[in-house]
Amino acid sequence: MNERLENIRQISNRLAIAIASLVVLISIGAIIASIYQGIITAPIAAFFAGVIGGFVGLQRRLKSMSSEDLLLLAHSWVYVWISPIVGGVLAVVLYVLFISNLVSGDLFPKFVPDVITAEEVIKKNFSVVFAVHGEAVDYAKMMFWSFVAGFSERFVTDIISKFEKQSTP
Repeated sequence: MNERLENIRQISNRLAIAIASLVVLISIGAIIASIYQGIITAPIAAFFAGVIGGFVGLQRRLKSMSSEDLLLLAHSWVYVWISPIVGGVLAVVLYVLFISNLVSGDLFPKFVPDVITAEEVIKKNFSVVFAVHGEAVDYAKMMFWSFVAGFSERFVTDIISKFEKQSTP
């Protein structure tokens, strides 16, 4: 087997191990979230959907990568995880864009702020930002777009660039 194919095989094995580890973490997280109802699960779910999208996108790009990129991925766990972690972060950023209504339309989820008293705002601090709710279809849309955010990092960065262009005089 030539070196390029060997590198792809080694990277694919690393991706399989990483995804299996992620599934275990998601399962444990789901159990913990079901036990402790106070955990804010939507941004966590968005993050994990973005990470999975990042893994799928990375696996899809393997055959078109340069030999140097393949060599880096084949010999470094950090490089294997960078794209999926960035995908997870971008998925959470996209979720924040959804709850802030900066990105909206029929294709995107619509979240409504929860009714919160002033005392609860003081008690919850920053977590009040995520005090929103939606219908099942909205959470399904959020998960889909979170996956897309990880799969295609350019999707969210292009949205951010549009905001940047609008704010620049």
